[in-house]
Formats: sequence, structure tokens, C-alpha cells
Amino acid sequence: MGDKHMTQKPGTQRPDDTDTTVSLSGKGLKGRMLAATALGVLLTVGIGGWAAQAKLAGAVISQGELVVTGETKQVQHVDGGTIVAIPVKIGSAVKKGEVVLRLDDTQVRIELGIIQSQLAQLEAMRSRLLAERDGADVLAFDGLELSPDITREERKLFDENREMRANQRQQIEMQISQLRNQIDGLKEQEKANLSENTLIAEEFAMQEGLVQKGLAKASELRGLRRQMVRIDGTIGDLVARVAEAEGQISELNVRLMSVDQTSRTELQKELVSTEARLTELEQRALQLTHRLERTVVKAPESGTVYDLQAHTIGGVVAPGQVIMAIVPEDSQLDVHVKVAPTDIDRITVGQTARMRFTAFNRQTTPEIIGEVDVIPAATVVDKATNLPFYKTSVTFSPDDLGELATKLTPGMPVEVYIETEERTVISFLAKPFTDQITRAFREE
Repeated sequence: MGDKHMTQKPGTQRPDDTDTTVSLSGKGLKGRMLAATALGVLLTVGIGGWAAQAKLAGAVISQGELVVTGETKQVQHVDGGTIVAIPVKIGSAVKKGEVVLRLDDTQVRIELGIIQSQLAQLEAMRSRLLAERDGADVLAFDGLELSPDITREERKLFDENREMRANQRQQIEMQISQLRNQIDGLKEQEKANLSENTLIAEEFAMQEGLVQKGLAKASELRGLRRQMVRIDGTIGDLVARVAEAEGQISELNVRLMSVDQTSRTELQKELVSTEARLTELEQRALQLTHRLERTVVKAPESGTVYDLQAHTIGGVVAPGQVIMAIVPEDSQLDVHVKVAPTDIDRITVGQTARMRFTAFNRQTTPEIIGEVDVIPAATVVDKATNLPFYKTSVTFSPDDLGELATKLTPGMPVEVYIETEERTVISFLAKPFTDQITRAFREE
């Protein structure tokens, strides 16, 4: 057999087969790379085109709080005190004049009772003093509601004082009467002495004639003259004693008149002091009466209770403390939104705002649509975070609240979405870079 057959060992490859395999593998890899590149270009062009053309609705998302636009009525207490009843709670509807809180009135009632008792005593005293001053025979307490003990005591004083003045007058009148009797006696003595003196004078004249005729002794005339002088002295003494007694009567008459006059003067002074004390106590009683009335705290306006600060029976309300606030029935509810300074340029008055009350279930609570009403000119600082913000006001129609109207109370948190103008996706993505570039060019 002339032909030689060449056999191939297992595991060996011919050179021409290897070249063919490498050639085929290289062509496949290049194809896949081209396909991937083409796909990437298509995706980039497609997404870029979509990002450049597609517009998304923008919104400024902020947190807000439900507030009352009208004037809320704050319920305060001037005096303070201990709470004994809280008949309302947050959200309670109240009418004007309805009791919303009661404070302990025990101490006030005790003080008022003491003052009223003192007033009753002073009023009874004033009636007695007036009756004594005016010389009334009977003490009357017209129009006064007084206890029997007070009236009995004042009538006793009235009678005792009246009797005392009568006794004083009687004693003086007795002294005057005694002096008048004494004067009458002295005048009778004077009259007798005058008569005796007349008789002696007649006898002296007769004896003098007899002496001149030598029928009588001159010594007898001297004796008669001595008697006349003595009687004249007695008469003079009697006249002086009568004058002295009449002077004493005049003094006693003055004292008699002064009994009533002095009494009226003293009574008038006491009356002025009593009326001054009465006025002072009446003012004090009026203050305590008002304080007692204030222990029953009433609603100043019809509306809804919120911001209730009193929660515990037996708790203490400080003087001047705000106990609660009442939102009047006709008040409008708005939302105050905290807008960051970086977002304020995207907000204008009239923009639509969507609001969610986060205190309620998101799934069962609808969004409320409102609009931006007020944009302030300056920022305020949040005390909690110390960050500035614009307190922007968003209004909404009460008709849109539905069942929420009875559940809303001021102070509730609100999540607010203020809709801004539509922007392309690419503008959203590029804004951080463009802002950075703008700031870079502005830096010196």
C-alpha cells in the first residue's frame, strides 16, 4: 500500500483550525461591542430627549399649622385659685355665658360673710346714731335686713343713752330748782330786813326828836344807828347771795342746753366715722362679691374651646394665667406655612396649595385645596430650630372641609404642597450645577 495515512493524536489541533477559531471569536466580540454602543447611544438620546421634553409639576413642600384669622378670646383669671370643676374639653362647643371652669370659693365666701356681718352692725349703728342725733323717741331700722341680736343690742344702747341724757338734764334742772328756791328765800330775808330797817329808821327819827327835847338819851340813838348799819350789811349780803345764785342758774342753763348740744356733736362725729367705715367695707364687699362671681368662669363668646391649659381637679390657676382660648363661631381658619428662604422665590400670591392634616389617617382624609394668600416681606426665626422662615398664609374655603369642619382645631399640624410652574426633568437635574456655576462666576 503505497499511500501513507497520517493519524492525529488525541489532544492535538491542526494549525489551520486554530486560526479559523480566533478569527470567528474576534468578529463576535466586535459585533457585541458595536451593538452595546449603539444601544447606549439610543438610550442616551432617548432619555435625553425625554428629559428635555417631559415636564413635571413642581411643588414647595412645607410644614404648617392651622390658625384662626379672627381674634380668639383668651379666658384668663385675675385672682387665680384652685380648680374644682372643668365642664369642658378641647373641641367643646360653648355658648356665651356658659360655665367653662369653677374655682374653689370657700375662702372668698368666708371673707365676704365677715364683711357682711360688719356691714350689718355698722348699718344698725348708723340708724341708732341718726335717731339719737335727731332726738327721735323710737329707734327704727327701715329697709334693713338685720339679725335680732343686732337690733336688740342697738335698741338697748339707744334706750340707755336716751335715759342717761334724761338723767343729766334732770339733775341740772333739780340744781336750778334748788337755786331758785334759795333765791326766793334770800329775797324774803332781804324783804324782812328792809322792813325791819324801815321800822328802826322810823324809831330813830322819833328818838332823835325826843333827844333834842331832852326827853331821851343820845346813847339810844347810837344803838339804833348800829342796828340800821347791821341790817344794811345783811341786806347787802343777801343781795350778793341772790346774784351768785342767779349766776349759778345761768351756768346750769348753759349746761342743760349743752347736754343735748354736746351729745349731738359727739353723735355727729361718731356718725361720720361710722359712715366712712361703712363706705370702706361696702367697697371691700363689692370687691369680694366680684371675686366670688369670678370663681365661676364663663365663656366670653360663643365658639369652640381650644388650647385648654386646665386639666386637673385640685390644680392651681395662677393669677392672670390664660386658662383656655375660645374660637368664635364666625372665625375663619387659615394655615400658616413655614417657607424656607431658598424656596420663597418660587411662591406667589394666588398659587394653588394642597394640604393634608397629618393628625388624621391619610387614606381616609382627603386633601384640601387652597391658595397662597399672604407672603410676608421679611423672615422670622423659629425659636425651636433657630432657623429663619417666611410665615406664609394659605386660605381655603370652609365648604371644602366637609366632615373635617367639626374635627379641626387651631394648632393642628398641616403638610402643605404649594404648586409651582412645570419644569423639564433635565432642568431639575441641571439646577444644582447651574446654581453652582452661577455662584462661582459671582465670586470675586
